[in-house]
Amino acid sequence: MPSRSKNYTLRPFKEAPLSSSSSAKPVELESIDLSLYKEGADNLPSRKELAKKIEKSLSTYGFISVINHGFDATKLEYLKSVAQALLESPLEEQKKYLAGALKSDLEDRSKSIGAERASGFKPKGYWSMRNGVEDSITHYNFNFMNHARFLDEKQNNYPEIVKDHLQEIAEYYRFLHNDTLRKICNLSDLVLELPEGFIYENFYSVTEGDYENSGGGAGRFMLYDAMDPEDREKVGNTWLRGHSDSGGFTFITSQPILSLQIRDYYTGEWNYVGHTPNGLIVNIGDAMEFITGGFFKSSIHRVTSPPEDQEGYRRLVLIYFCKPKNTAILDPESLNSPKLNRLGVVKPKEWEKISFSQWNDEKSRLFGKKAVNDTKSEEPKLVLLYGRLHERWHQAETNFNLEEALKRFDVLKLEA
Repeated sequence: MPSRSKNYTLRPFKEAPLSSSSSAKPVELESIDLSLYKEGADNLPSRKELAKKIEKSLSTYGFISVINHGFDATKLEYLKSVAQALLESPLEEQKKYLAGALKSDLEDRSKSIGAERASGFKPKGYWSMRNGVEDSITHYNFNFMNHARFLDEKQNNYPEIVKDHLQEIAEYYRFLHNDTLRKICNLSDLVLELPEGFIYENFYSVTEGDYENSGGGAGRFMLYDAMDPEDREKVGNTWLRGHSDSGGFTFITSQPILSLQIRDYYTGEWNYVGHTPNGLIVNIGDAMEFITGGFFKSSIHRVTSPPEDQEGYRRLVLIYFCKPKNTAILDPESLNSPKLNRLGVVKPKEWEKISFSQWNDEKSRLFGKKAVNDTKSEEPKLVLLYGRLHERWHQAETNFNLEEALKRFDVLKLEA
């Protein structure tokens, strides 16, 4: 696998073998075979069958597995080698291309959107976890992948390895947005009894150069290194704390390392997500939960230390955080779904009418802040944003609502 420069070396990423020491039984995600997705009126019955398969998953734990998505497996493996080389850059090199400050609490949020969303590196130790521990994750973010701006090397401060592989990176993320996402949206339309194309066109379609009124998202290369044993004990073997995503849909490359867990929406139990070779794990984000009035579930998930026989391996994922248009309104009234109307799903009275950009701006800046996350348990302090809790750990409890949350918890409120 040749490099295009003498300044870096590409080599295949070494995946962990499947664990044989863990007794945990991974949750069996509903698997959607997109090779069965066929266009045209004659194939509507088969698309409806696929929609039936995902309805229960999206409306209970909010995760599905996608197979036969159509992106070449060899190309995807090559991108993993690019990601590995990029994320192994020394810290001094990373500092030339930072997405924000070196620590979340050092960000001037009036000027910076931070390393959660800006293009460039997030170095290790940027986020606060709990009990004084910081993360051991390096990631690199890409923005504007669906616009010509992404390929402009003069406008973007890219490291050499990124410059050398812009076309391959763009090809992958554009495929996810224009093909995989569109198909998942169309199946969601069928679930909600909307005309096919409604969700994609109204929330995710792209108009070149119009960043506010285009759907889009952030691409991310993300590398998890093992934590110091003492720190690992302090955070309960958690590499990345439990959270929900702020966007619409998240696409994650499936990994054999047993680390990703979903918190059961109804029982609160954590379940591992199993591996599907060359597959994608797709989950619902807050935006789609709010747009469907809570019918689709943006479930809390986390990343933990792997089982004993995988401890010597790292976790490398390519992620696409697909986001609605910044101007999209996050409530079910914007859908007027016959299905939701029949079920009596309406906007809760305490929800303020907000756009996606409002939610995304405020929630993203909270992820690594000590005041929110440095607690004795994994659950962060709850923050009230526009009448909605930024993380919803108790949403399935009987009679749990905003009024109950304010009684039981020290809920932080958005500063005016």
